[in-house]
Amino acid sequence: MKNKTPFLLLGSIVLLFLVSCGKEKSIDTLGGTNNAGSTGSEKGTWKLLNMHGITTSIVEITDGVDNATSVTTSDYITDNNTGTLKFDGSTMTGTNIGYSMDAIAHALFYTNGVLDDSLDAPISAVIPSTNTSATYKKVAADSIYVNSGVFTTVGTNGTTQSAGGGYKLAFNGDTMTMRATVDQSKVELNMGLTQRTTNHAVQIITLKKQ
Repeated sequence: MKNKTPFLLLGSIVLLFLVSCGKEKSIDTLGGTNNAGSTGSEKGTWKLLNMHGITTSIVEITDGVDNATSVTTSDYITDNNTGTLKFDGSTMTGTNIGYSMDAIAHALFYTNGVLDDSLDAPISAVIPSTNTSATYKKVAADSIYVNSGVFTTVGTNGTTQSAGGGYKLAFNGDTMTMRATVDQSKVELNMGLTQRTTNHAVQIITLKKQ
């Protein structure tokens, strides 16, 4: 098989943006109990402190003889965060929501299960301040489902508004965190080769009560 490293890397680094624009978000406790607890109310106005993204992407390409695989991970927290989120029980309104992100995608490349290359790729994006709104509903005492996104993200196709999804809420004094996961898996043909992509990402939004 010819060197598929650029192919594998492109498919992997896109995951860095999925925590803001994924179409398959689900409520998730991340496999443990949040020490901050779930007692509290989302209602009110909250200042955006930051968004934390944790991602893993696995891309496999096979030509029927050889199997090339990449495993790409990242862990980053947004900077220059601006704006507020207001919850009134049914509508989530974002005012001047903006941020920047600088991340490193750590990629490992395998051929037939043997590690043969690695690469660190820097990724940067700036999201200008934006006003948006979306309806939401409480699905449990500590969970909400937002019907469309209030966060804008930058991806390979430009700036887009995030899709809807579920968030787990936790409270600690005047701080609230919103957690969501993205899990995606697909198989497609890429220049005549079979490519399987499996993505997992966690988004943690931290807000402070105003």
